[in-house]
Formats: sequence, C-alpha cells, structure tokens
Amino acid sequence: MATYAPLWALVPGGKGVPLAKVGGEPEPAGSLRWPMCRMCGTPMRFLFQLPHVPEKVDLSPYAAVYVFQCENPDTVCYRSMPDEGANAAMPVAPGEPKVEGERPKCIPYNAWSLGFAPTEEDTAALSVDVNEATSEQLQALDRAQEEAPESKVGGVPVWLNGDAMLQCCGEPARFVAQVSAMPFGLDFGDNGRGYLFRCQRQPEHFKFLSQGA
Repeated sequence: MATYAPLWALVPGGKGVPLAKVGGEPEPAGSLRWPMCRMCGTPMRFLFQLPHVPEKVDLSPYAAVYVFQCENPDTVCYRSMPDEGANAAMPVAPGEPKVEGERPKCIPYNAWSLGFAPTEEDTAALSVDVNEATSEQLQALDRAQEEAPESKVGGVPVWLNGDAMLQCCGEPARFVAQVSAMPFGLDFGDNGRGYLFRCQRQPEHFKFLSQGA
C-alpha cells in the first residue's frame, strides 16, 4: 500500500506530544495574539493546536500552529472558507509563552490531548481524479476513504465534499493535517473535517478550510 511520509494518526486522549491538543484554551509556545474575525470583528473560537515535531510535523522555524474559527451566532461568516477572514491558522515562534487579546464570549470546546500513532493510507487511491477515474478506481477511492484515519498529520487530505486543494503564491499549498469534528465536537457542519495547509513559497502563511459531511 503506497503511503506518503510522514503519516501519523492523531489519537484523542493520547500522550507524549506536548502542545498537541483540541479545545480548551490555547497553550502558547511563544507570543500568541487572539485573532479577530475580519467579517464581523469578533474574537474567534479556538479549535486546535499542533506543535513542531521533528520527523512528524515540520513547522520550522515555528514552535506550533494555532487554528481558530468564527462562531459568532449573530452573523453568517464564511468560516469554512480559507480566504474570507473567518478562520485563522497562526504560527508562533518559540519565545515567552503568552496569549494576548480579547477572548470570545462562548464556552471553549472540551479539551482533548492528542497523541501520534503510526498509520498508513492508500494515497494513490485517495489522489485519483474523480472526473477521469474508472469504476474500479472509484471503488478503490471509496475503500481508501473508509480506511484512512479521520484525523492525521501528513499523507493527503481525505475530502468529504470533493477536492478542494489550496493554491498559494501560484503553487499548490502543502497539506499539513486534518482534524475530524468527532469525537471532539468541533463545529465543521454535519460531522465534518478541517484541513490545514502551508504555503510553499511563504512558509509563514498557513491556511485552513473545513467541509461538512
């Protein structure tokens, strides 16, 4: 079975990976300013954070990346879209840990620690162009999607609503991770997933989008 390396499943409740978590309050590895939604101007809700882990998650020169989205109940901000300003993926350089800025009024998501477990996926099947695929390739895609880890770092994104690979600076952005709504209770539509990407030309730029099931 073909795989892209590194590829690690994100295990809810796992241990041994400091700064890997979903929900609760962000645990800063440096100076983090809480982001505001560009569409409605309110503080976003914290979703998850991933640390730089050599040979697993390459975020260098950053210590961690923090992901937020707008969940203002009084607006309809396009939080699932990567460029509308209603979500944010913020890398933080190593330094004095601190969080500054206004917090949202909503209750934080329940906190979960994350562990990393080695896994595999059929990346050839997951990468097929559905517009040109044979019936056998589509069947292999269905099997690969069922077998692939729902939350992971590395590999290729497992889309719920069609290929949405991001471009940044005229090139395909590098896929970093995906996080499933469940079991964490994250609001990505109907049991959806969130996808984190990084620009290849400007590595300080991270982008996030989500899809509902």
